[in-house]
Amino acid sequence: MQQLSRHLLILLFITTLLVSCKKSLDVNADWKDVTVVYGILNQSDTIHYIKITKAFLGPGDALEYAKNPDSSNYPDILKVSLNEYTNGNPGRKIMLRDTLITNKDSGIFYFPVQKLFYSKEKLSELKDYKLTIIDTVTSKTIEASTKMITEFPLEKPAYLPGVIMVPNRGSDVQWVTPSGGKRFQLTIRIYYSEFRKGDSAKTFHKLDWLVFNNVKSFYDNGGQTITYTIPGVLFYEFLESKLIPDPDIERSLGNCDYIFFVGSGALDTYLEVADYSNFIAGPITAFSNITNGVGLFASRHAVSFDTIQFADITKDSLKTNSHTKNLGF
Repeated sequence: MQQLSRHLLILLFITTLLVSCKKSLDVNADWKDVTVVYGILNQSDTIHYIKITKAFLGPGDALEYAKNPDSSNYPDILKVSLNEYTNGNPGRKIMLRDTLITNKDSGIFYFPVQKLFYSKEKLSELKDYKLTIIDTVTSKTIEASTKMITEFPLEKPAYLPGVIMVPNRGSDVQWVTPSGGKRFQLTIRIYYSEFRKGDSAKTFHKLDWLVFNNVKSFYDNGGQTITYTIPGVLFYEFLESKLIPDPDIERSLGNCDYIFFVGSGALDTYLEVADYSNFIAGPITAFSNITNGVGLFASRHAVSFDTIQFADITKDSLKTNSHTKNLGF
């Protein structure tokens, strides 16, 4: 999901440039305050960050403006809060403070220091959250809301008999979608051990196999059963691509974890629009769900189903399949 966050941040910067750099631009026009917001909440996080900047406009090279923090940052005039709701009824009001982080990657915009707003308050999957930003000088109010993503059950594979991966058949992954979840990514973390002949010590390893990253539910209210069938041969091809045959190494397949990364409906739409804009000619479209501003306020969650064993038929097939028979299983 860290990679997803970096991708979204890049897209947000593109949105900022689109707001400020149009094909036809009157540089003598009155300046307009356009607030750019980026925040993705995850109840599992111990700290929650919101990035709030402003689109900039001026004569000369826009890339030079991008290198200056004052072009993008507001002075200390913003009041930022997360307002908690249960079934539409207001609850806690969480005030966010500003901070500077010093590890921003290099790029078009200023680095390595950047200004963010944050809270360390624990968020609940059973609540909705409304972001409110108030400019204390102009009284301008920027708002956005998101539902959190709840936990959900994994129906297949079952812990017994375990994961069945056979080259000539499919292996079903089945789950019931959570409230708030729209887009799903699955990584299977495969554990295995190695024993080098003549050495008494075993070493333990893991491989992360990205199975899919854009399976979607029809709606984000939860309760939909989704079944995704993994062609069994892909499991053997993946191991072949990651492990090197060595006659002096014996390997043993351990258990695995099914790790889901789930994005909300707004996050899914944001990614869809960004991907679509990359493949069409003409003006680029930017999605925003920010009232009185532009950008993205959404939610995500990671759910891991750990220590699922592989069925015996899978372990036996590793020894005979053409892709893996030389890998020492």
